[in-house]
Amino acid sequence: MRAEIFDALSGAEKPASAYDLAEAVSKSTGRRVAANSVYRILDVFVAANLARRIESANAYVANAHPECEHDCIFLVCDVCGRVAHVDDDKLAQSVRGSAEQAGFSRLRPVIEVRGCCADCAEGDAA
Repeated sequence: MRAEIFDALSGAEKPASAYDLAEAVSKSTGRRVAANSVYRILDVFVAANLARRIESANAYVANAHPECEHDCIFLVCDVCGRVAHVDDDKLAQSVRGSAEQAGFSRLRPVIEVRGCCADCAEGDAA
């Protein structure tokens, strides 16, 4: 079932919730898949750096480069729901440094910027 969930997650055009994935896998396999099972599998994927959670949307995306261990910055479109991933080690280090100065340890920065993607902004201008 992990492979089926990962295939569904990898094929999703935008971040997918556990319910989205359960429905997609249920349709493709012809057997009912419970969202609770999907959540457990997603937890494994996140721990293995195979997937990332978009906190503000309670949804997940496949990690395009699981071999890299770094903080991700996500740009989330409020119109279409698509997510762009940005790597900015300087910004991530700045956030980590500020948190450590405030006495935080064992950091897992989650940086999400919400707005309107270029495609949706272009559609509004038309």
